[in-house]
Amino acid sequence: MKKTNLSSLFTLMLIATIAAVVACKKDDPKDDPTSPDNYDRAVMLTNMANNYIVPAYSQYLSETETLNNAVDLFSTSPSVSGLNDLRDQWKLALLTWQDVAFLEFGPAESISLRSQTNTYPTDTTIISDNILSGSYDLQIPSNFVAKGFQALDFLLHKPGFTDTQLVDFYVNNSNARMYLVNVVAELKSNAQLVHGQWSSSYGGTFINNNSSNAQGSSVSNLLNALSLHYETYVRKGKIGLPAGVFNGFSQIPLPDRVEAFYHGESLPFAIREMEAINKYLKGENYLTGSNGEGIDDYLIFVGAQSGGQALFTATDNQINAIVTDLGSLNDPLSNEVTTNVSGVATTYQSMQFLVPTIKVDMCAALGVLVTYQDSDGD
Repeated sequence: MKKTNLSSLFTLMLIATIAAVVACKKDDPKDDPTSPDNYDRAVMLTNMANNYIVPAYSQYLSETETLNNAVDLFSTSPSVSGLNDLRDQWKLALLTWQDVAFLEFGPAESISLRSQTNTYPTDTTIISDNILSGSYDLQIPSNFVAKGFQALDFLLHKPGFTDTQLVDFYVNNSNARMYLVNVVAELKSNAQLVHGQWSSSYGGTFINNNSSNAQGSSVSNLLNALSLHYETYVRKGKIGLPAGVFNGFSQIPLPDRVEAFYHGESLPFAIREMEAINKYLKGENYLTGSNGEGIDDYLIFVGAQSGGQALFTATDNQINAIVTDLGSLNDPLSNEVTTNVSGVATTYQSMQFLVPTIKVDMCAALGVLVTYQDSDGD
């Protein structure tokens, strides 16, 4: 009788142990087929690196090289036709910049590429002082506001000058010609550096950094960089600041804060960036547009939802709505923020809706910790 009781007790303990082990296994995220850790991140990262990031940087480098050729030709023989060719190539290079502006991690982050390339509003006083002295170091941070695409915007569209007068200004001012050359040379040099690193060692590092989505991983880097850039430099920088949304209690518009203020066209650059972000999230091939593995596939894999629909469907719809709203505005945006306040406000709100979608919903679905802090109270 005693042996039977011990045997029964042993059997019960064994069953309980097995049940506990099975329960633990069910609670292990790795046993959940929709866990972010069960997705093949290497496939996605390989596609994004080889079919979007590297080709986009390659195209951007090509445009800066062409811009460099145009400025060299203009500086050697200034003419109105040469000025217009330089302006056209400046615009094309700035449009292409939008395709890579949100990739501020890895090689780009190491040299503060965004700050060196497209800081606005540009400081025309520093530019004029640099030209007057003929002595400056464009590498120091205090000169970031006096170089890049927005410095070129001022230099190529100086207010109060006819085209002929502007050409004469450069004919008679060798320091100004040299400043143009140096600013463009820096754009090209930085593009070469970042493209070169992505094409060689960093591309492999990015793909292989796929063991998790923890801070410092490639998935964390690309989502944090995208979220920060969109929230701060697209939503806020391109529309919110000029519209006066961040101008204290007054909310008075700040027209001079628009991108490409002197050129008088800002909206094409904002639209181009929204379209580029969507292509990037979808893992589309930069050159052909063919679909590949992207963040959208990762979100579908984990079953991410928002408002009763797939999270990426909601994201895609919102980006398309933003593009439509931007397209409903008119350039110069510097005028629009004062004459079409309600229209600009509607566009800003449309852009604002996307912030929590990327920063909260997307990052939470993939287990990515947001590693930056914004300062505008959103």
